[in-house]
Amino acid sequence: MATLKSLHTFLRILENTSELKRRMSGYSSQRSLVESLSEISKLAGLDETLFKDPQNMAALIGSQRFVMIQGEPTVTMLVARIFDCAKVLFNVLIDPGDSANTAAAQPSVYSGPAHQQNTVQTLAASWAAPAAAPAEAVSASNPGQEIALQSLNPLLVGNLVLTSRLFRALFEHILGFASPSSAQQESAVLVNELTGNKVHGRSFLATAMYMMGAEIDRANLMSFMLGQGLFGMQVFEHLLQNRDYCAAYYTFRRLERAFVDPAAGEEERLRLRVDRFDAQFGGGPHAAKLFESDGQGKTSVDSHLAAVDLLEALALTPLNMVFNNSIAADPTHCVRSLKIIARHFERFAMGEVTKEQANQEIADHLLAFARQFSADRTAAPLP
Repeated sequence: MATLKSLHTFLRILENTSELKRRMSGYSSQRSLVESLSEISKLAGLDETLFKDPQNMAALIGSQRFVMIQGEPTVTMLVARIFDCAKVLFNVLIDPGDSANTAAAQPSVYSGPAHQQNTVQTLAASWAAPAAAPAEAVSASNPGQEIALQSLNPLLVGNLVLTSRLFRALFEHILGFASPSSAQQESAVLVNELTGNKVHGRSFLATAMYMMGAEIDRANLMSFMLGQGLFGMQVFEHLLQNRDYCAAYYTFRRLERAFVDPAAGEEERLRLRVDRFDAQFGGGPHAAKLFESDGQGKTSVDSHLAAVDLLEALALTPLNMVFNNSIAADPTHCVRSLKIIARHFERFAMGEVTKEQANQEIADHLLAFARQFSADRTAAPLP
């Protein structure tokens, strides 16, 4: 049986630069998006047709980052490169062998009805929150039965929801931290840049541990992560600082549509997204207005949608616990945070601040948010 300890031991490969590069050396050059989707489905033991569904592709990279034309997905060059980088790291985590060819030859274990819990509807409802741990995996860890994990394959195979969430977490991290210069080069350059940085390795490790650990021993996960230094302010800094939020979130919303609906329709569309996000953490529908004034233009609409996109992506990381605590304290906290982030995006779009200033303001807000709602409820009295 896999335990939190054996999971952590395996995931430490994300901080081992030399071993990562050794495992990645056998992977081929960049493939098309369709070919990569097929490869991921085989690695995860899923029916290849599942990733032809737009909702499932949206779970992998976000709906705002691709468009369907005559039934085929098409993406920008940047998304294609980031997707390929995420696929390489995903392969390293799920492939028990040392080469992509070994994984590609692995037969699919998808068996139709037995995996119907991982349908599009389930994925849309649960991709941003930790999946419920299987009954057989939640039982107390038994050191005598502990096995050494060689990959995440035993935890991911046949599980569309968990596979999509892990891949999306890798994709969002790489997209947010890729430097403009490396993002324009081949995928191998970008992968080497990120895997050679211990900050990124630590961030990947904390996120993967939080996500996959919930499948093994949810009750003891947080205490284990605290003991390993995988939850706290240093981890939050790794996840939030020096990140390009404007390029990774607002820019894609700006390019998504040329025209928007009337303000009332846009607010209703946004409210549904916000309510769905909050519902994952026990929050209820909100009645307060989301836009500051009537007659919203495209810039304001894009900024608010980008803010929701950002919060949903961060909910894939250990910050998931922070969102849960914030809504438990007051159901309006996440909405207030969303409006603050949207305002920073809008000021950047209007030329009132530089991209660097907007990125720093968003990071500072999120760090304060994380600090406030990850802390113990009982604080020491003032001296």
